[in-house]
Amino acid sequence: MTLNSYYHKISQFHENSRLHEFSISTLGNTTLWVVVCALLYSTKYLFLLPFMILTQLFPNQRAWIMVVGGGGLFLYTKLTQLNVDEMMWLTVDALLIVGMLYIFYHIAKTFSSLPKIVRNHPQIFLHILLWIWIIAILFFPVDFREDPSWIVASNLNVVLVFFSFLVWRIGFLLYAGKRGSLKQNGFVDHLIYCLPYMGSSQVPYGKGLDYLYSKRANGRLDLARIQLAGVKLLILASIWDSALDLLDWGFFDAADGAVPLLFTLHHINELIILSATHMPDPLTVWGSLIVDMVYETTQLAIIGHLIIGCLRLFGFNLFRNTYKPLLAKTLIDFWNRYYFYFKELLVDFFFFPVYLAYFKQHPKWRIFVATMASAFFGNLYYHVLQHFDRLIISGDILSFSRFSSYLFYTFVLGIAIFVSILREQNQRGKHSAPCSTLVTIRKVAGVWIFFAILRIWDRTDSSFVEDTTFFLALFGIHG
Repeated sequence: MTLNSYYHKISQFHENSRLHEFSISTLGNTTLWVVVCALLYSTKYLFLLPFMILTQLFPNQRAWIMVVGGGGLFLYTKLTQLNVDEMMWLTVDALLIVGMLYIFYHIAKTFSSLPKIVRNHPQIFLHILLWIWIIAILFFPVDFREDPSWIVASNLNVVLVFFSFLVWRIGFLLYAGKRGSLKQNGFVDHLIYCLPYMGSSQVPYGKGLDYLYSKRANGRLDLARIQLAGVKLLILASIWDSALDLLDWGFFDAADGAVPLLFTLHHINELIILSATHMPDPLTVWGSLIVDMVYETTQLAIIGHLIIGCLRLFGFNLFRNTYKPLLAKTLIDFWNRYYFYFKELLVDFFFFPVYLAYFKQHPKWRIFVATMASAFFGNLYYHVLQHFDRLIISGDILSFSRFSSYLFYTFVLGIAIFVSILREQNQRGKHSAPCSTLVTIRKVAGVWIFFAILRIWDRTDSSFVEDTTFFLALFGIHG
């Protein structure tokens, strides 16, 4: 057996039929959950372990079990972040949130009877409702969050935080109503994705219920294969977490002030701040940009592997959130691999609605406008809405200047993805010889450099002038 085949056998252990059969035995299944417990021990997702086991024992009750376990985890972590300590108000907030979700479930279930303008533009209708609520908060007294006499308004304020957090999941709920698929499932089933029980992002991993249920395990052996694939992701998350520790140890300053062993590099935020007073040498600057891009990509992979790994253990064979983006040879390939479910959100809510409605007789313009609607406008809108949590919770005013750098980032990203799509389209149907190793390295390096540089502006709450000044200084141009 060659080294390559031996590696393939180990890395693809979840496809081993003998291991599938072993994992459904009493000993094998016990071993599986012991391993999962060890892999999740230091994470908040350990809370979900008993619910994963219950869904295996009672697959027909999977929806109820996931809602109870996942919803409990979500409410506990989110309400704790909001400092809602009193049990009575925690219960009130939970009931208000579930009530709000039920209202939208009922709206989606009666979708065919809604006014035509709402049926034609359900997502616009949804976001108009959200913004009406946000604007109403602006007319409340400045100190209403601290005033005991405004306790009801304060809790409505909490519900608004959840509304802005859940808005994309509610969007998938409305899409399900538009397709008429709600009749197949009850309200509890849709709480699976309306209560985002994993992750702190607004991005709904697993998308809507239709997509989620299309990935369900069929039979005990199929479930064993999917669960082993989930274990594989948890193992990879652990490996990548150790890899980040090695990067910290070798290149980045430790929290205790220890000097890096190999070479002192800086994360991008620190680098830009440092460059305002003293620009480090070119090797440090470029090394920091490249290594920090790899560092951040690995961080995202760890989070995604944990979430998708847990969903696979629940019995859903979902695609990875991050799948080898650092091996991508084109910009569009990197974008598709880097943050799959965020890309899918932009595609579902921005790209396809525009692509299907405009410039049908002009293919290039059609792709350009749809790409800019998603990678540029949708991307920017998502992050602006995400940061309104600060306004909703604390009353902190968000100015345009806080998003000026990110505005530039999303604009350049949209243009770059459009160009990459056109280049790939031009290559279709053309016979091309396999790339040599050097050509492959050159293409991968080009993708790394592009995204490492573009990340200079991939920040909210930063100064566009400061970021651009740093970018120009990379090439010896000083203001």
